[in-house]
Amino acid sequence: MAAAAACLAWSGLAAAQAPAQDLPRAASDVRSKSAQWPSPQGESWDAIKQLPDWSGVWQGSISSFKPPPPPQLTPAYAARMAAYNAAKARGENLQTAHANCMPFAFPSSMGIYPVEFLFTPGKVTVAIETDSQMRRIFTDGRKLPEDPDLAFQGYSVGHWEGDTLVDDTTGLVPAPQMEIMDGLGHSDRLRIHERIHLVGPDSLEVSWTYDDPEVLAQPWTVTRVYQRHRDWDLEEYNCSQNNHDAADDKGRPSMRLDQ
Repeated sequence: MAAAAACLAWSGLAAAQAPAQDLPRAASDVRSKSAQWPSPQGESWDAIKQLPDWSGVWQGSISSFKPPPPPQLTPAYAARMAAYNAAKARGENLQTAHANCMPFAFPSSMGIYPVEFLFTPGKVTVAIETDSQMRRIFTDGRKLPEDPDLAFQGYSVGHWEGDTLVDDTTGLVPAPQMEIMDGLGHSDRLRIHERIHLVGPDSLEVSWTYDDPEVLAQPWTVTRVYQRHRDWDLEEYNCSQNNHDAADDKGRPSMRLDQ
């Protein structure tokens, strides 16, 4: 399935190892308080006029992918990844559960088909064509919840630092619904630190830093550049419609041409 192939390209090629000194083990809670963040925070319609223009529809650029070094794993998860790859060599794990229309979780959901950013007072909504999903990044000063309901897109709280949107996401669904990499999974300590900013009139850079002390020996950063398409609209996405390229319970392709 094209989406599954795109996801593999995304998880395998979109990442870039960031310098360790730039990656604190635990990013502090982000709060949109005017005293702490003097930049406009989009707290009102008038304040939104001062934010950068992210109108249009944005598509991740495949040409910007560069082969990255893999993340450094803790011993337990290095063994888990080795077992997954050994099964792959036996012809298993060639397809993920996404081949059976399980929705993609953040941030993989943003790495396949286009996205659109919608600004309203106190939050930024990300409309995602993949599986017709939606994210909300709250910029109204709230803290991350201590015990959030688990969701495919997690729970995101952020603030503006000048023209850069900075946020943290927790509360993501467990594996296999969400995995740092295919076969790796994650723990309930995972936090993803996101930074989004324009790098050109029609180019948007998005970086995600995965911080999960149980899985990663040090945080791991993925960076992607999106191109703006001012005349595009998001399309409805329904995976189960005409899905012939599913997977069996061992992750082996089970092409069905008669259904």
